[in-house]
Amino acid sequence: MNSDANKIAHNEGPLSGMRVLELGQMIAVPAATHILAGYGAEVIKVEDTGAGDGLRYFGSKKNGISGWFANANWGKRSIAIDIKSEKGKEVLWSLLDTTDIFVEGYRFGVMDRLGFGYDTVKARHPKIIYCASSGFGPEGPYADRPVYDPLIQGLSGWAGMQKSDGQPTLIRGMVADKVGAYTNAQAILAAVIHRERSGNGSFVQTNMIESNLAFVWSDVMMDCTLLDDDVQHLPNVLNSYRLYGCTDGLVAIAPGTDKHWQSMCEVLQPEVYDDKRYHTSVGRGEHNKEWMDTIDQMVKPYQVATVVDRLQSAEVPVAPVMEPHLVHTDPHIEATGMLTESEHPVAGKIRHPRPAAHYLGVELELIPAPKQGEHTGEILREIGFSNQQVAELTNLGHVK
Repeated sequence: MNSDANKIAHNEGPLSGMRVLELGQMIAVPAATHILAGYGAEVIKVEDTGAGDGLRYFGSKKNGISGWFANANWGKRSIAIDIKSEKGKEVLWSLLDTTDIFVEGYRFGVMDRLGFGYDTVKARHPKIIYCASSGFGPEGPYADRPVYDPLIQGLSGWAGMQKSDGQPTLIRGMVADKVGAYTNAQAILAAVIHRERSGNGSFVQTNMIESNLAFVWSDVMMDCTLLDDDVQHLPNVLNSYRLYGCTDGLVAIAPGTDKHWQSMCEVLQPEVYDDKRYHTSVGRGEHNKEWMDTIDQMVKPYQVATVVDRLQSAEVPVAPVMEPHLVHTDPHIEATGMLTESEHPVAGKIRHPRPAAHYLGVELELIPAPKQGEHTGEILREIGFSNQQVAELTNLGHVK
């Protein structure tokens, strides 16, 4: 539908030619549309005419672009609209007339009250893919409540599993929001396939609590799955997850097979293999804490580099534990080119990941994360507004 996709992706990706309209803040919606931009879609981010996306103001920032915002909004253009005003609503409808995929992140019912609920939009655009992403969904006692990442971590079991000194704690990352984002992107892509096959649009309804419950259930909630009285409950392996201390840092080691364990002993402390309790996965599981304490003692005399080199040479899964500011220096990450540096027009030098999915012969070139309303006039002129109309809308505060 969109003929201007080459402004976003210099080479064609699988979603090239599709226009995505985003009405969302923070992570769950913006990170989802960022994923779509990485597949070649043109993404237009709709912000309000006030402060804009709140993610602009968290953490390290420069000239209205924070690190968080830059990472979740690479590859988009921004238009600022007051969608509560009648003129602003007219502008949003004009944008929807050119849109393939509409993604909004309001609490359930808000878009209906604004006049842009699914039924209303579908009546005008029956082939549109409309994704409504909320915190708690349309039903239940929490449906009209605001939500942020820590609430979902608390409710879903995430925090209950991440214990520190025996007490639940939060993962130091917006994991619940990002699970919601990946769920949104996955569901939208399924709807794209459905439309290609049937010619019909879709209403995709997602929410953070259900997305996270589905995500955590296979492992975090493994002990809450089998419900009969005669179930044999063994210690949850996740409870024993740990890192191991060397003389100069920490390593992550996962000797998951009998062969891994034997090889690890051979290259670090051969006499440890004499303990037959650990020869099989069953034995290691039954004596899990003692086994991991043994690993701790095995690596303690060595430097990180020594442990990593010896275990890698023996094909035992191992990795150094990197501080965030050093991740880009890892030789594998460096060699893949996953992290790249570029010059942002207002935020300066930025390090960021390229799209994680690879397509044969396609290297997408995404535009930098936008300033609030940076492309308002440009987008309005593209969809048929004259320079005079753009100036009037701006002067009256309907757009910014």
